[in-house]
Amino acid sequence: MKFTYEGYGDLIDSLKNNGYGFADYENYRQFEKCVILRHDVDYDLQRVIKMAELEHEKNVSATYFVLLTSDFYNLASKESEEVLKYLKKIGHNIGLHFDEKRYDISPEEWKKENIAELIKKEVRVLEAITDNRIKSVSMHRPSKKTLRSNLCLPGIANSYGEEFFKQFKYLSDSRMRWREDAEAIIESGEFPRIQLLTHAFWYFDKERQMKDIIEDFIYGRDEIARHRYKVLGDNITDLGDIVEFNQ
Repeated sequence: MKFTYEGYGDLIDSLKNNGYGFADYENYRQFEKCVILRHDVDYDLQRVIKMAELEHEKNVSATYFVLLTSDFYNLASKESEEVLKYLKKIGHNIGLHFDEKRYDISPEEWKKENIAELIKKEVRVLEAITDNRIKSVSMHRPSKKTLRSNLCLPGIANSYGEEFFKQFKYLSDSRMRWREDAEAIIESGEFPRIQLLTHAFWYFDKERQMKDIIEDFIYGRDEIARHRYKVLGDNITDLGDIVEFNQ
């Protein structure tokens, strides 16, 4: 499968053609055969828009898991708020992408109940930001202990819990690489339940190399400068009279 919007659209079409219903972490039991579409937003919240719109055009919904503690985007900013509202408006769900490494918990200090409390704390903050109930969580860079713990949180589905790892076939494009042939697995119909994780960060109109995508993200100075100039303009009156944007 190509890492393009067309390739992802073809994957959705294949799921439909092979009889999969499109479920979420709450309603999947209503389907005999279903897929849960999931996106972990690790780096760039703006990059999810085109993929979300593609899904909307195909009349399917997904869950977008966002980081509360990202060093790359600020969920409390007006810009991020608009993206989250737009995702909800076109029928998608928002979940928490929980980064355990943010808390520097050593293996000796790790306790299941402490991880659960940290997740619930972040969920409350995300609910306040989005003015929406958060019903699911996915893990970002989880420890082995967390993955093996089968965390059960009242009212919050754990996408890495046994319920979704043992009852579902898990397919992921992490690090821009499919561990298994997702297209062949879908077409085989062997698995009645699939949890499909993709990262919008890797997808473009035309397929690109991983190295090029990362370098553009790191060194995309024109884009960064344009964004900073826009934000400064919202904070400094008559910025254009002081500094002209010339890139």
